[in-house]
Amino acid sequence: MTPCGACKYQRRRCGSDCLLAPYFPAESIQRFAVVHHVFGGGNVSNILKSTSPESRKWVARALAYQAEARVRDPVHGCVGLIWEQEASLGILKEKLQKAKRELAQYVGPYVMQKMIACFSDPLANMVDLQAPLSATVDDFDLSSWDPFPAWESPSSSRCQPPQADRKGKSVAPPS
Repeated sequence: MTPCGACKYQRRRCGSDCLLAPYFPAESIQRFAVVHHVFGGGNVSNILKSTSPESRKWVARALAYQAEARVRDPVHGCVGLIWEQEASLGILKEKLQKAKRELAQYVGPYVMQKMIACFSDPLANMVDLQAPLSATVDDFDLSSWDPFPAWESPSSSRCQPPQADRKGKSVAPPS
C-alpha cells in the first residue's frame, strides 16, 4: 500500500486507519507540506479528530486554504485575500453605477427604472447564512472547489512564499 501524502512527507508508515489519508492523498504531498509548515502535523491530526466525520473534508480543505494563504502572504493570510476581493467588488459596484447613470441619460429615467426592477432582484442572489451547512453544500461542490490556484507571478504585489523552512524542507513549489 502506498503511503498518503502526509505520511510520505513525515516519512512514516501509513496504516489502513490513517486519519490523514482521505484528505491528503499520495499525490498531494505539497499540500500537506504547506499545512504542516503552518499548523504542524499534530495539530492537524487533533483538529481532524475533534471534528465530526462528515465535516472533515471541509475542515481539511479550509486548513489547506488558510495555510496556502498564510504562506503566500505571511502578514495578512486569508484576510488579505478578503480585502482584495472587497476592494475589487467596490470598484465594480462603482463602475456599474456609472454605467447605469450613463445609460439613464440615453433611455430616460422611466425606462431605466423598469430595467433595474426587471434585472436586479436583491433577494434572488442572497444566501441563507442561518441554514445548516449540509442543506446548502453537497459533495459535488466540494470536489469542484480547488483552494490552490496557480501561484502568482513574481511581478505581482504579493509576497512569494519561502522556498524552504528552517529545517530545509521545501514548503513551496519551485518558481
